[in-house]
Amino acid sequence: MSDKIEVPMIEVMVRRDANTITTVAVPPYELTMLRQMFGKENVTGDTVVGRIEVAPDQEAERLSAKYGPGKVIKVYGDDGGERLRELVEKAASSHQAESAPKARAAAAK
Repeated sequence: MSDKIEVPMIEVMVRRDANTITTVAVPPYELTMLRQMFGKENVTGDTVVGRIEVAPDQEAERLSAKYGPGKVIKVYGDDGGERLRELVEKAASSHQAESAPKARAAAAK
């Protein structure tokens, strides 16, 4: 089991059908799953609304429980979760890179 890392949560609106729009907050790498399921044009938004700690080694299992293992394999590949783990780590590192200037600015005040 790996250590947990912090990733941003993105608020998006998912248009499920003509009458149903749902607002959800998901990690950036989960947007790919939503776009695959509902269509790219039906998943909109990019506002960071928070952060969550995740274990990169367990994200494939979490998404499989949420969406089903077949969809996870279709979107992220059948490599035992390696590609998804890389996407989780990339989301965490880009989040840290975005947060660093803000932290320095706050410290300077």
